[in-house]
Amino acid sequence: MSRLSTAAERRAVARVRRRAPELVDRIVARARAEMSAYAPLPAATIAASTASIVDRLLTALHDGAPMASEDLAALREFGEIRARQGVSLADVQNGWRIAVREILAELSAAAGESEAADRTLLRLTTALLDLVDAAVVPYSAGHRDVEIAAARHDEQFRAEFTRAALLGTLGPADLRIRAQQLGVDPEIEYRAYRARADESRNAGRNIAPRGFVTTVDGDIAGFVEKSRSPGGHGIVGLGPPARLEDLARSFRLAGRMLTTAQLFGRTGTVDLDSVGLLPAIAADTDLGAELVRRYLASLGDGESVRTVVDTVEAYLDTGMRVEATAERLVVHPNTVRYRLGRFEELTGADLRVAHTALQVWWAIQYRKAQRPPRR
Repeated sequence: MSRLSTAAERRAVARVRRRAPELVDRIVARARAEMSAYAPLPAATIAASTASIVDRLLTALHDGAPMASEDLAALREFGEIRARQGVSLADVQNGWRIAVREILAELSAAAGESEAADRTLLRLTTALLDLVDAAVVPYSAGHRDVEIAAARHDEQFRAEFTRAALLGTLGPADLRIRAQQLGVDPEIEYRAYRARADESRNAGRNIAPRGFVTTVDGDIAGFVEKSRSPGGHGIVGLGPPARLEDLARSFRLAGRMLTTAQLFGRTGTVDLDSVGLLPAIAADTDLGAELVRRYLASLGDGESVRTVVDTVEAYLDTGMRVEATAERLVVHPNTVRYRLGRFEELTGADLRVAHTALQVWWAIQYRKAQRPPRR
């Protein structure tokens, strides 16, 4: 704002400045009565900054000059103070509206007492609103910067807590203290999860928004309450339910679920119920290789052999029921019986023996994991 104030304007503003203490008291009283965020703050604390702001506004209004750089710097600092006091930006804006209304009411009264013309009050009103517009910018910027810094600190604190809980690097006492600080109930069960960041670039944004998410060795990792799903895109390994102090075990298993899902071409959220013994197959490569040598290697790799092995797998997956296997493969039950007999003849395996059937299934799954899917 750049203008020349008239004598009538200066007289009206001078009257308001003499009543500034009462004006500030009214602004503070209304702010504390109308907004709960101001109520816990001492009235003297609010009054000190309010008085400074009102004085700077009225001084610029009286002189017909824009606010000085030191005034704008002070306003930015006041905005930072309000943010640290926990007053939201919405409440700050409401506080400014209260202050402007009270100042305008005083200007109107002062103009009437000094018998100033209507145009004088109009000029003062316009000039005050211009000053307020200029003042709110640094005030809001200071408030916003503190909020952003606080949010970053909170996000970092949450990420550090999440990482410590998943890796088991905190003792039970410290874990509970930090959990209470973040509103995490230590008495209920949670499930850890893990996802590859390169395959699920949006997982960090879509998994448990505002939840407990971090990164571990480049992977997206976190935990959710037992009844919830982490969601997200790509493959997500989900561990079993566990109390907070035992979450590291759930996270280790979530990592195994993820590795298993990738190895066997699974997608979506994968847990122990959906992969069964596949994690053990993925981990015990020596045993898998030996079982492949014992039951599959001697068969060769022709199309007819693959048909026989696929039939054995379907037979084992359907609970060793010939009719169900035939229905799945869309063949006659006698065809299934022939293929099973051929497999047993070539390998010497008796599929009616439970532990032999398990070994054969293990060998089939292991070899599938070692080869790309057939088209």
